[in-house]
Amino acid sequence: MAIAIHIGLLILSVYVIVKSSDSLVDLASGIGQRANLSDFFIGSFLVGIGTSLPELFTSIAAANSGTPELVSPNVFGTVVANLGAGFGLGVLSLFFFVRLDDGHLRVFTRAHALSNGYLDFSNTNVSPILFASLSVLLAVALCYDGLFDRLDAVIFFICYVGFMGWQFYQSRQPTLSETSPPSRKEIGTSKNEHRLRTKALVEIVPACSAFILAVISVVIPSFRQELMEVAEGSFAVAFFLVGLILLLGLQLWDYWPELTSRGGPELSNVASVPVWIGLILFGVIIAILYSSGVIVVGSLVKLSEDLGINSGALAASALAIGTSLPDIVVALNVVRRGRHKLLVGHIFQSNVFDVFLIMAICGLIVPLPEVNEGSSIISIWTAVILTLPLLLTLRYKKISGIGGLLLFIGFMVFLFYLYG
Repeated sequence: MAIAIHIGLLILSVYVIVKSSDSLVDLASGIGQRANLSDFFIGSFLVGIGTSLPELFTSIAAANSGTPELVSPNVFGTVVANLGAGFGLGVLSLFFFVRLDDGHLRVFTRAHALSNGYLDFSNTNVSPILFASLSVLLAVALCYDGLFDRLDAVIFFICYVGFMGWQFYQSRQPTLSETSPPSRKEIGTSKNEHRLRTKALVEIVPACSAFILAVISVVIPSFRQELMEVAEGSFAVAFFLVGLILLLGLQLWDYWPELTSRGGPELSNVASVPVWIGLILFGVIIAILYSSGVIVVGSLVKLSEDLGINSGALAASALAIGTSLPDIVVALNVVRRGRHKLLVGHIFQSNVFDVFLIMAICGLIVPLPEVNEGSSIISIWTAVILTLPLLLTLRYKKISGIGGLLLFIGFMVFLFYLYG
C-alpha cells in the first residue's frame, strides 16, 4: 500500500508542477506583452525557460531538502530525455507525418514527408547546439573531482549569462530570425469544433482526476499521514492542495467554451488577466511549484526505499522524464504544426538552461556531492554521447529520420544501463 501511495503522490506532484509551469508561462507572456517586452524575450526566454521550470523547482527542492545528490541525476537525466525522447522522436516523426492543408496528420509515403524526412535547419540559429555541447563538456571537467561547489556554480552562471547575451545578439540579425517560437496555446490549435472539445476533455479530465485523488489522500488517515511525512510539514501540503484547486479552476475557465460548443479563445484566458492579478497569481504559482517540488523529492526518496532502488537512478529516469514532458510534448507538437525548424532552438535552449542555470542555482544553495559516480556520471556521459555527434550535423545543417531513431535508441539504452 505504501508503494502505491508514494507512486500516486509522485505522479500527482509532477502533474501539478507541469501544469503550473504552463500557467506561469501564460502569465509571464501576458505580462510581458503588456509591458512591451520584445518578442525575443517573450518567446525565447519566458516560453523557453517555462518548459524547464519543473526541473528547476524539483532540483531546488532537492537542494533544500537535504538530498542535493539528486540534483545532478535529475538535471542530466532531463538533458538525455530531451535529446532522446524530445529531439529524437521529433526528428523521427518528420519521416512519419505529413501535415495536410486542413491541419490533419496522415501517415505518409517518404515523398510527402515534412522536409522529405529530414530536419533542415540551414537558416536556423545553431548557437544553442554549441552552448549545449559546451555545457556537458564543462560538466565533465568540473564534476571530475566529485563535488560541484560554489565556484563551479559561478562559472556555470557566467556561461548562461553569456549564452543569453549571444542569443540576444543573434536575434538582432535578420537572417537568423526566421520565425518566433510558438506559444503553448498556439501549438496544436485547431478550428475544428470536435477536436477542440476533445482537446478540452484531455486537459480537464486529468485535472479533475488529480483533484479527486488529492481529496482522497487528505480524507483517508493513512494517505494523509504519508502525505504529511513526504511533504515534511503542512506548508507544502497546503500549497499543493491550493495548486490542484487553482489548476482545476484555470482549466475550466480556459476550456469551458469548447465544452459547451460555443467555441474558444485562441489564447489562454490566464494571459489576459489584469497585471496586478497576474502578479499575485505569479507569486502563488511560484509557491505551488516549490511545494510540489518538495513532495516530488520526498516521494522519490520514499519510493527508492520501498523498491530498494537507488534514488539517483529514479531521479535520472522517472523524475527526469516526468519533468521533461513539457519539452517532449512541445517538440512533437512543433513538428505537427509544420514548424520543425524550431526543434533545434527549443530543445537545446532548454538543455542549456537545465545544465548551466539549474546547476548554478542549486550549486550556490549548497555544494552538490557525488557528481562523479553512480547515476549522476552515467547521465552526464550519456548527455555527452548524445550531444556531441550533433555537432557533426552543423556542417550540413541537416539530420535524417535515422539520426532521430539513433537518438531515441540511445535514450532507451541509457534507461537499460541505468537499471542494469
